[in-house]
Amino acid sequence: MKLFTEKQVDISALLAGPIPPGLLIYKNYKTLGKDKQAYIALGSTFMFTILFFYGLLQLPQEVIDKVPSLVFTAIYGILIFIFFRIFMAKDVNAAIEAGAEKGSNWSVAGLTILGLALNLVIIVGLALDQPFYEGELLDVNGNDLYYDPSVPMTDVKKLATQLESNDFFGADYDNIARLQLINDKYQVTMVVDEQFWIDEDIINSLVSMKWIMEVEFGKPTGLRLESVSLSGTSKYKDL
Repeated sequence: MKLFTEKQVDISALLAGPIPPGLLIYKNYKTLGKDKQAYIALGSTFMFTILFFYGLLQLPQEVIDKVPSLVFTAIYGILIFIFFRIFMAKDVNAAIEAGAEKGSNWSVAGLTILGLALNLVIIVGLALDQPFYEGELLDVNGNDLYYDPSVPMTDVKKLATQLESNDFFGADYDNIARLQLINDKYQVTMVVDEQFWIDEDIINSLVSMKWIMEVEFGKPTGLRLESVSLSGTSKYKDL
């Protein structure tokens, strides 16, 4: 009989999120012959993980940027620590004192990697289900144009027309743009991969569109390019 210790469970939580320690706790319960608790722990782990990451995705980006990532790690790390101390430590310690072996660190590493992969699957799945930007959404040939509720629909359609004429909103391109009204000025954001930022023809075309939109809107208008990495980190270029 092999059991994972409190230290091994805590380290897996700090290294790879909430699912790995849940898997270790599940394995401990199964080894101890407590199948009901094992399945409850496993189900609770996945439910907590989904709710936790869903909550993070609802936070404004400015809040995420200001809060150290260690704070979010500490939330589930402390919960795992408390759970193990209250509900499992006594049984695991007693079993080890009675001759049970400690689970190998290789097993911990394997379950941690599996748990990390499951964490990422949940995060990606939740992220794909979220709107790319806040605000209202206009579908243009399969492309997404987000806009603030305070923006008149006539101006939204003016931008949509320009994006179509510049072939950014081609049929089913799945491109994304945003129109914001900030302090009586318009801000247009276009999601464009960073590799295209050095293409002079593209940049010149976009700058021309920016000046056209200023005339169309009758307001000062800024144009920003946003490139989003697979990890969700954004880079910006103002034109």
